[in-house]
Amino acid sequence: MSQPLFASSAFTRTILAHARQSGLCPQRLMARVGICPSVLAGQHQLIAAQAVEQLWRECEWSGVAPTFGCELADGMATDCLQGLNILLDSSATLRASLKCFIDCLPRVINYVAVELVEAGDFAHLRLRSQQGHLHHFALDAAVITLVRNIARRLGGAPGDLFVSVSLRPAQLAGGWLRGVGIAVEQGEHLCLTLPRYSLDQVLLGANPFLHQSMLRHWHAETRAPAREDNLTMARHWLTAGDQPIERIAERLGYRQPSNFIRAFRKQFGITPKQFRLNPGQVC
Repeated sequence: MSQPLFASSAFTRTILAHARQSGLCPQRLMARVGICPSVLAGQHQLIAAQAVEQLWRECEWSGVAPTFGCELADGMATDCLQGLNILLDSSATLRASLKCFIDCLPRVINYVAVELVEAGDFAHLRLRSQQGHLHHFALDAAVITLVRNIARRLGGAPGDLFVSVSLRPAQLAGGWLRGVGIAVEQGEHLCLTLPRYSLDQVLLGANPFLHQSMLRHWHAETRAPAREDNLTMARHWLTAGDQPIERIAERLGYRQPSNFIRAFRKQFGITPKQFRLNPGQVC
């Protein structure tokens, strides 16, 4: 069974916090995309990928600055990625740090696939979406956050460390990247290119004891979603499309739809069909 596509509540709260700073009302945005405040408040709750991508679009349609994603980079590093950044900072080398990033990112947002490809003298860090194209706000926030953090870990200027960055056409991070001396190209997917030798450079914050401690903490605090979290995902599927309830039950791992209906009613007080007819009954 494939896991539902999601972003963490911390990731989603970061978007909403920046939207508030841009003059938008987070409550209205959540209502438009079907995100329940009580779900968003949970420490390790999951928000459906469709709802998160719709949230980016709602911010755009509501008139935020075209550079919204670029300006969001600081929030990404200090809020939703804070614990992960400590883990990555304390890794022994950049290679080890990027491996941790690739392994752990799916616990923050699992509809973005990351791979590190080594070819000749170069290393390419590639990001691509598991469902259509990512909104350019998300891509801008991702590329600036990655460039800043990698440069900080290696203790060098971005322009001296990166060979080039490939962006999708709608992105506006190119201005920032050129401003710090990085060559910008256009491509199908976001891709950061570094010299291959940089992967084996020792990080400034390398600390084996802290790294192992944070690794244990990270795995303990961000376990795979429990069935209750998947039931929360089911609410988004029930409102976001016309999938049969039997299909939703199957995707969540229930052999019998009746077991799914029983579990849903136990958690939320109504059946999936009742929720689909009137989502406002549950918050």
